[in-house]
Amino acid sequence: MILNALNNQFVVQFPKNFFYPEIRTRWDPIVKRLKVPYESLEDFINACVQSLDFPEMALQEVEQTQQQFKIAYRGGKELEPIFDKNLTVTFKLSEGFISYWIFFEQIEEFLSYSQTVPFWPPMYVSFLDHHGFELVAFTFEKIIPKRLSQFQITYAQTAAEFNTFQLNLRYNRFTIKRRAGDGNPISGMPNLSSAL
Repeated sequence: MILNALNNQFVVQFPKNFFYPEIRTRWDPIVKRLKVPYESLEDFINACVQSLDFPEMALQEVEQTQQQFKIAYRGGKELEPIFDKNLTVTFKLSEGFISYWIFFEQIEEFLSYSQTVPFWPPMYVSFLDHHGFELVAFTFEKIIPKRLSQFQITYAQTAAEFNTFQLNLRYNRFTIKRRAGDGNPISGMPNLSSAL
């Protein structure tokens, strides 16, 4: 039997020190006050990730006429230039809208006229098998924010409801780590027989 892909077998990770020091100084105490089991601001945000729109790959082709027929050939570009360089990450709108305000201030700091780094640190996306072992891992590098979505607040609704917001990002480069078929008997696990 061939199993269908489970849409939740992925991990999106914003690494340690992803947020500016000013953001961590302001929001770390707020997150710790929530009494949630997260070690850092990045851990809290990673736990708020709900979904990711993985970019598409639009292959180019070149046509040439041979007698009365048109023949298509592969385009002249390799993989990375044909990848759509946009990511959309959906986050849970946490208590007090904390997850939203963290990114709001991160973008505000990014846009300020000061000596900030022109890119955000890389983010990681791992795809897992049904045992939880990593098969393929992407590192998206040289990220800039593009859009932070709206959210609606209203006095007419008082019941707790699961709400989200979206962050659109643009990355400039990426690297791929392939764990499957790397000589290990179990994907993502070290080869224990060679260590003995």
